[in-house]
Amino acid sequence: TSPDYVQLSEMLKEEHNVSMLNPLSNDLSTMRQSLLFSALEAVSYNINRRNSDLKLFEFGKSYHKLEEGFVENKHLSLTVSGNRNAESWTNPQVKSDFFLFKSYVTSILSRLGIEKTKNQPVTSDVFAEGIALTVGTETLVEFGTLKKSILKHFDIKQEVLYADFNWASVLQL
Repeated sequence: TSPDYVQLSEMLKEEHNVSMLNPLSNDLSTMRQSLLFSALEAVSYNINRRNSDLKLFEFGKSYHKLEEGFVENKHLSLTVSGNRNAESWTNPQVKSDFFLFKSYVTSILSRLGIEKTKNQPVTSDVFAEGIALTVGTETLVEFGTLKKSILKHFDIKQEVLYADFNWASVLQL
């Protein structure tokens, strides 16, 4: 991915970038630290092609270069934007909202047998409003509405909801 995405979030650090030895281009010269920006690229791509009602997911890894070595973390990301369902004469168009998205996130956890989670406010700088679901001290998922400043960088004018599951923690439970 692009090394410039590090500047969009304070949680990502430039010294943690894993650089490619022989990149295809400058836009593809580092391994990603977050699945968020590739999801926003997909949302922007679809909106530019007049497909604005989106429900996307991705299983993937993030890569970090730390003092003790290289670290790969497994993630599941969900991205929802636009209307809840397709337009028809029997169903009015209703925008996807935070509470619908929260039901998606909690139903994934309950389907995996994880019921007793605690809600905590998110301290991430990418969410305008968000919640983290935790079990003990382990954060399972952070989700919420993305900030307009990040969406503006990808030329997205509609609300985008995003969730990032720490998949290793989910599988451990």
